[in-house]
Amino acid sequence: MFRRKPKLNKKQNRKLEDLCFQGNLNDDIKIIKDMFGDSSDLVVRFIDSEKERSVAVLYLESLVERESIEEYVISELNENYKQDQNLKELHFATIKKEATSSIKDSLTYLLQGHSLVLGENQTSGIALDTAGGERRQVSESEVETVVRGPRESFNESLQTNIGLVRRRLHTHKLKVHEMKIGELSQTPVAILGIDGVVKPEMYEEVKSRLEKIEIDGILDSLYLEEIIEDPNGYTPFPTIFNSERPDRIAAGLLEGRIAILLEGSPGTLLVPATIGLFLTSNEDYYQRYDFASFLKMLRGFAFFLSVVLPGFYVALLTYHQEMIPTPLLIALTGQREGVPFAIAIEVLFMEITFEILREAGLRLPKTIGAAVSIVGGLVLGQAAVEAGLVGQATVITVSLTAIGSFTTPSYNLAISARLIRFALITLAAVLGAFGLIFGLIFMYIHLTTLRSFGVPYLTPIVPFHKDNWGDLLIRTPWWAMRERPNEVAGENQKRMSDSRDNNHLNRRQKK
Repeated sequence: MFRRKPKLNKKQNRKLEDLCFQGNLNDDIKIIKDMFGDSSDLVVRFIDSEKERSVAVLYLESLVERESIEEYVISELNENYKQDQNLKELHFATIKKEATSSIKDSLTYLLQGHSLVLGENQTSGIALDTAGGERRQVSESEVETVVRGPRESFNESLQTNIGLVRRRLHTHKLKVHEMKIGELSQTPVAILGIDGVVKPEMYEEVKSRLEKIEIDGILDSLYLEEIIEDPNGYTPFPTIFNSERPDRIAAGLLEGRIAILLEGSPGTLLVPATIGLFLTSNEDYYQRYDFASFLKMLRGFAFFLSVVLPGFYVALLTYHQEMIPTPLLIALTGQREGVPFAIAIEVLFMEITFEILREAGLRLPKTIGAAVSIVGGLVLGQAAVEAGLVGQATVITVSLTAIGSFTTPSYNLAISARLIRFALITLAAVLGAFGLIFGLIFMYIHLTTLRSFGVPYLTPIVPFHKDNWGDLLIRTPWWAMRERPNEVAGENQKRMSDSRDNNHLNRRQKK
């Protein structure tokens, strides 16, 4: 279930763990340098005290903020340090200050952006939090855009991302559990959940799965997503939700879900995830419920269209032409005069061409990517029709399919639809409508077997929970959504009081 890596030599681990500072400044610095292999970004700055080098500051230049070192560390040592004075007596004005005598712990502090102060004849150093460097500022998400609602998105800083969530949930019940994953990367990971709202056993299950991971390095949230997801076998459907929006994650926490944040990645994971979560845009809750319900139904229909339409077109024109009205059949037949390929080949050719154009638009610079994908699609489509390679109806069908896939809120689910679409086209080309229906039935059976941290993927459809249908295909008013989704919420199921009903009752009594 989990990918494991052979552990390091126990003698090497024990040797590093047993190493401690000996009190000889030059020898202690040499050990640190040897551990880093004389890396160019390891800086050693000596502070002279009474014409002797009795104290030194070590840090990795690529991970620290120089102004903090100069203002809080170097200035304090120059002004107040005296020879053979205990370093613990100095008052460094940094956020964190830790004493350490272990070489291994000191290396960890340096790699986290701390500065290490070592002194002559002192067997312990002082690690000071001076982490910094260039980081991307909080900005608007380029993937999950909204017309109305917050514009902030996560960046690559874990503490910044936790702060963005806490600014939306001002409660002491928000639990944050941090750990490090990756033997070489030592990537900080945080697990968030609201006490009383989240199920305790689910929170512990998430912690357990993360703690079992043994890997060299974690560079993005997808690493965790593929390792900790339920063993469902192969599935094209995503079973863990991913988002860059703090408001989306805060909304999931309020429902009883668990968020997993990662240092170095703006993508935050949300578990457990059900099919309704991928078909919902957070903007649905920033619009009036009637308009939001219309948009949710429209997106659901467009998603279904993007999956089924090409296969239905292939089955209809290949095996079931008697179902097409005669005037329409004559028009379609006239368009295909001179086309040398079968319907299925036409559709596959246009689908693959469109996928290439979409991928090219993503990889090109933003200023020309959109223009190339749009103009390229128009030019190639028109050229293919004029050359007699495809029919006009095929171009229209593929275009409608592409537009429908763009309406899917979740990019991961849209990718799944693209893969399933090719399978349904193949089945329709071989067996016609029977193959298409067989593919849809098989997909439904597959979806009923999926689990996300033990929660059925099709909840509240299967198993059936009528109380949660008001937030699946439509969006009921806020005053009607008093209960949290019972498939994920813990003891505290109620999220809204019955004040609206009480107000109506009081008005009737007054009348």
